[in-house]
Amino acid sequence: MNGRSHQKIAMLSYAIVATVPIINSMAIFNNKYIHVPMGISLIGIGTACLSGLIVDADSQNSKINHMNPLTGTSNKVTHDIEKLLKLLLRLLLGVVLCALIIWNSKTIIAQLSRIKFIGEYAKICTYFMSFIFLVIGITNERIYKNVPIIGFVYKKLSNIISKGSNNFKRTTMFLTYICSSVILALYNITNLNDSSIYLICILLICIAIFPHRTFLHSIEGVIVFTISASYVFNKLGYEYLTGCFFVGYISHIYWADIFTKEGVPILSTPRFIAELLKKIGIHNKFVYILEKIGKFKLKLPPHITTGSDAGNLFEVIYIIILFIAFVVSFNVYGGSFRVI
Repeated sequence: MNGRSHQKIAMLSYAIVATVPIINSMAIFNNKYIHVPMGISLIGIGTACLSGLIVDADSQNSKINHMNPLTGTSNKVTHDIEKLLKLLLRLLLGVVLCALIIWNSKTIIAQLSRIKFIGEYAKICTYFMSFIFLVIGITNERIYKNVPIIGFVYKKLSNIISKGSNNFKRTTMFLTYICSSVILALYNITNLNDSSIYLICILLICIAIFPHRTFLHSIEGVIVFTISASYVFNKLGYEYLTGCFFVGYISHIYWADIFTKEGVPILSTPRFIAELLKKIGIHNKFVYILEKIGKFKLKLPPHITTGSDAGNLFEVIYIIILFIAFVVSFNVYGGSFRVI
């Protein structure tokens, strides 16, 4: 699902948990470590919204990385350069195509002259056709991709540009989180000397090195992120926000991405350990079992594809259902709002 949908689902999920007594009283939302108070906190909604986006921090194209000043600026510049390069590529191909048409204009005009109703306009049609190919190349990429031969060439070269752009974005994201981890660790050594800070440093490294929909989308990610959030909120004196964060985080994984065709992993570290053992030359049944466990994913129908028409429709319907459930629950159980 896209970032905006995750934001809405996270906020509505928290609002429902903070409103419906039977859900609020579940052990997962109220236990020794996590507590979601009854009544909707506006700060809690913001926290749930943020945590619903953090799950995709391992993707260079995610909304959370667009919001990040460092990765966001880099992504925008890279995206603009990518668009410019593709425009220049279409312009170049358009000019080449125009030149070829003009170069072979005599032959083309002769062929068109034989066609009934077109013959007398053969010359105009030939030069107009060359002009149209040039204009389409500048103004409409989608149509240009469907032009025979030239569209195929453009798609191949365009994919190379897109791949280079994504690799650059990924590298920028990697350096941002790695450098942030190092700076935080150094600051902790020289000023705070708090061992809990190193968990956040490790978390930043995990964001940088793990592929999308692996560690951050697994149970391990939920646990480590919630512990880190708990540390921050306890320091700020708002312990209850840990529960808001937790609801927003799991809503992204188990109440949203679980409906996609990719699904979500139950555990991610077994596969990581298996790949590590295989790289150092260990190939046995234990490694095979770890790999199988790591590959197992949770999926629920309708197995949507993010960004597709069907996927977008499902997201809209799903959010509307959650919104209706919240409005009904709020009225039935006498819900309330507060700032903090």
